[in-house]
Amino acid sequence: MLKPKITCNVLKISDGKAGHITVSDGVIEAIKKSHQVKIIDLNIKIRAKFLIRILRFILKYNLLSYQWVSSTLFMKLFYQNFHKPDAKIDVVVSTGGDTQFANIWLSRVLNTKNIFCGTLKGVDSNYFSFIVSTSELAVSNSIKLDILPTRGQVKNIDQKVQQFCQEKHLEKNEKYFVLLIGGDGSGYTYTEDEYETLVHSFMMIVKKYGAKALITTSRRTGIKYETFLKSLLSHYDNDIAYSVYFGQAPEKVVSMYLELASAIFVTEESGSMISESLLSRKPIFTLYPKIIQSQVQYRLFLERLLAKRRIYRLSIGEGLAAMEYDTFVFDFLKKLPIDELAEKMQPFLEKIENKI
Repeated sequence: MLKPKITCNVLKISDGKAGHITVSDGVIEAIKKSHQVKIIDLNIKIRAKFLIRILRFILKYNLLSYQWVSSTLFMKLFYQNFHKPDAKIDVVVSTGGDTQFANIWLSRVLNTKNIFCGTLKGVDSNYFSFIVSTSELAVSNSIKLDILPTRGQVKNIDQKVQQFCQEKHLEKNEKYFVLLIGGDGSGYTYTEDEYETLVHSFMMIVKKYGAKALITTSRRTGIKYETFLKSLLSHYDNDIAYSVYFGQAPEKVVSMYLELASAIFVTEESGSMISESLLSRKPIFTLYPKIIQSQVQYRLFLERLLAKRRIYRLSIGEGLAAMEYDTFVFDFLKKLPIDELAEKMQPFLEKIENKI
């Protein structure tokens, strides 16, 4: 007889960033492999970026025990929409630097375990019960994955893709090359000339291999560059099956695009877009500009993916223009990160279970 799943009350702290939310959702999906889960949402926002330095100072010098720090009013000074939940919490989950302090504070005040996803950025690992990262942290309470967990395949994806194709007048079995365009961030800076080169080189490849393009910008692209891109892409209407300009008329099309894709091209600054693309088990080409202020952990993340033939990196200049699509060999993910995480975090979940 199967042992009934124990219910675990999870407090999910979100900062409103889609990439962070999907990672936290992925961790919760991993917990669901062995437990019933009840989610309590807390959606907060840091009032100003410079405040994070103050919060990290408090952590560095272990000032959490001071009465003025442990009050809810203190937290409300730093975070919009903050409140302490009334429900019993078994584990706190969050992703991203803006949520670090709130994660730690609530874990202490509620006397519960906590999981953090991402890089520590100088914060002591002992503040967390469990850490999920793509970096080798060399601490006993962390798990390193090639990519951070996300919820993975959308429910009823085949049906939704069929509906998407009907609505957008697309042929499901067409060869599609997907282009996910981001913008400045994570140390990457894109120029107008590079966006122009990106458009012309990508569309040349689309034509060369008899494909159709599926294109979307993102929140990072910005209206200025979106307008420029839209003007450039208007010359290729016959080769573009569908396009979305996120800042002008946002649509959640990425999961549909990835399902339809024969190959995926994604600007390299976005770890979340790369990670989501990897789950599709399709050929992925990351596109980088000339100006990169290298962030060590992110560079290592890309190098690991490259070494395992999960991705290939192409410069927006000569690299993309000269690529020969058929010459690349990929080694796709054999196990989804959620499944890998569920296995590796089982001892930690058993500790939570003993306290429920």
